[in-house]
Amino acid sequence: MTTTIEPPVKVPAPVDPGPPSGTRVAASGTQPPASATSADASTTQSEPSGDARPEVSRKVKIWLGIASIVGACVIGAIGFYLSFGNLSQAGYTKFGFSVEDAPFFAIGVDAAIVTCLALDLFMATIRTSWPLLRVLAHVMTLASVYFNAAANGSITQHWDKALSHGLMPVLFVIGVEAGRRILVHQAALPADHDVIPGHRWVLAFRPTWRIFKTMKVWDIAYSEAMSRQRERAIFNAWNEYKAELKKANLTEGSEEALARLPKKLEPFGLTVDEALALPDRMAREELRRTQLAEQRARELELEKERAAHAAQKERLAHRKEMAGLQADLTATEGVAGAQARGAVAEAEARADAQARAATSLGDAIESKEAAEAKQRAAEANARAVEAEKRAAEADADKMAALAKTETEKAKALEAVHRAAEAQAQAAVAEKVAAEAREATAQITRRAIEAEDFANFTPRQRRVRTVARMILAASPEDVDLAAIEQAIGVSMSTASTTKAEAVALIQAGYHPAIGYDPEAPSRTA
Repeated sequence: MTTTIEPPVKVPAPVDPGPPSGTRVAASGTQPPASATSADASTTQSEPSGDARPEVSRKVKIWLGIASIVGACVIGAIGFYLSFGNLSQAGYTKFGFSVEDAPFFAIGVDAAIVTCLALDLFMATIRTSWPLLRVLAHVMTLASVYFNAAANGSITQHWDKALSHGLMPVLFVIGVEAGRRILVHQAALPADHDVIPGHRWVLAFRPTWRIFKTMKVWDIAYSEAMSRQRERAIFNAWNEYKAELKKANLTEGSEEALARLPKKLEPFGLTVDEALALPDRMAREELRRTQLAEQRARELELEKERAAHAAQKERLAHRKEMAGLQADLTATEGVAGAQARGAVAEAEARADAQARAATSLGDAIESKEAAEAKQRAAEANARAVEAEKRAAEADADKMAALAKTETEKAKALEAVHRAAEAQAQAAVAEKVAAEAREATAQITRRAIEAEDFANFTPRQRRVRTVARMILAASPEDVDLAAIEQAIGVSMSTASTTKAEAVALIQAGYHPAIGYDPEAPSRTA
């Protein structure tokens, strides 16, 4: 299949890492892009070079512009004057307008042409081009030509009169189109960049239709769509060229192999020097892609190490804080126990001393009053011991409550740290999920490009969409309702599509490795 490619357009050049060591660098015939700055904008006179084309002087440009504007105005005035007379007469005698309405008919036809062209130029200056205005202006021009030509009888019988009456509107539109091109070129307006030239539809209809489809489906400009199509076609031709060299047992870079390149790349608008420089260009692009892939892998590994280091640091800080809290709790419990034991021992000692004093007093006084006093003293001592014991127990309970409060604080702090660790793990999981989604999106894009290259029907595309859903989960997890919602079909069609998708997977379809059993190879 032959792919027709437009001449190269101006696109930003990729960063060139330079040719690898030992790589042959051939001379390139690619001309540098022309600067959009006018040559008259600078007052510094540059030294003329042998290869530079001679520039027209500013004075000549001004006089030619004045002459063009004056001529266009004269032609437009004459054309509108003659058209007004012809259409006024034809509107009354031929098209059924009254005497009062016929001049308004003539003015409306000619004013519609001028208004549409003026609106088109105005919208181009504000960078909001609408191609329908130009089409409408041309349609009104054809209508004006027809009305002027038919004003003096049948066109087929008086074709010389028809040509003479229809000539002036055509000349006026040609002049306006020339002025529009000058305006677009001088102001670098994007008015024509998103419109596919008409000659391309005639010369290469099928590739042009693919470009048009890409522009509308993905909402991109014509220049970008052309650049993508050109790069894709050159890449495919390069792969075919390598396959031909392998089949012919030729070494890449040999004179016989290089001699095939200009003819192979001739349909894509490449010069001989550009074709011979293609191997070095492909080698540099491959090196650049390899370096970018390695850089992304290093950055991903560094991010993983940073996340693991941060998580380990938080765990160690949590353990250190928990150890400090545990030590404080143990010390507090020890102090409370010691204070309680000291209070009990002191109360018991005082009770023993008082008991011994009462016994001595009873031995000295053997009277009834002494016995009663001894009994009262013993009861008082017992009550004092009981009060001191209760005070010691209250102090012990207070210290235990304080220790319990410290333990609960430690548990709450530990729960906060566990929540922080859970959030860090959730962030890592979200990043891994994002990377998985990005990988899935890349696989989907490559699959869609392969389907575009293979020119699959909508039914085949739906089957592959369902196959990718099944590969991402499993046949049991993908139900008919999900398929119906994903591809917009009925329940019966969803069941049939799922069965075909399972059969396609069993045949070996796998978008991750770029294999499709029904897609033709790029060489074919």
